[in-house]
Amino acid sequence: MKVPFIDIHTHHSVNSEEIISIPSLFLQDIDFNAKIERPFSAAIHPWHATKFENNQVKMFLENLSGQPNLLAIGETGLDKVCSADYQVQKEIFELHLNMAEKLNKPLIIHAVKSWNDLLIYLKRSNVICILHGYTEGITLTRQLIDLGCCFSIGNSVKNISPRQREAIQMIPVTSLFLESDDSKESIIEIYRKVSEIADLSLDELKIQIYKNFIDILHFKP
Repeated sequence: MKVPFIDIHTHHSVNSEEIISIPSLFLQDIDFNAKIERPFSAAIHPWHATKFENNQVKMFLENLSGQPNLLAIGETGLDKVCSADYQVQKEIFELHLNMAEKLNKPLIIHAVKSWNDLLIYLKRSNVICILHGYTEGITLTRQLIDLGCCFSIGNSVKNISPRQREAIQMIPVTSLFLESDDSKESIIEIYRKVSEIADLSLDELKIQIYKNFIDILHFKP
């Protein structure tokens, strides 16, 4: 079998023989009366946290348990820049964290200027967390590696600083994913850039990320 490129987190989601892309869905947009026929992740985005009561979010999350193609909970997280009340974001994030643990699914995390709070959650959780759109530096990266986190690198890799480059080089390739998110950049071009930074051939990177996809998200080819 030819090893595909994996786009772990996207809002465009174009599949082909060459690419497996995992759409990130908003929970509120899902028709739970129908089976989602392809692998996906889903959550209440922190930007939308104040639009729903906690009981509504609990109901949405419980409904995910009946979807066999659910690979991860997310994206969810904490964002201090957006307008949604931060305390409500925390409450909604905790609901997602609990459901990820209950379903034994990874959690895809959106984090903006909220790492001190997120580290508290991560230190006491057994959930595998995938840090989406990761662009942080060396010190935080080392802490997150020690906590067993995974890292998803996106289109920003084309214009990274020296400290971000060094941080990517620190990340174990066994904990690495790549994503297109909402950019129009091809996931293949993101692979090419990261393979250069990580000093791996494109094929080596493809094989390892596909293995991560199977091992961490329990994808069944």
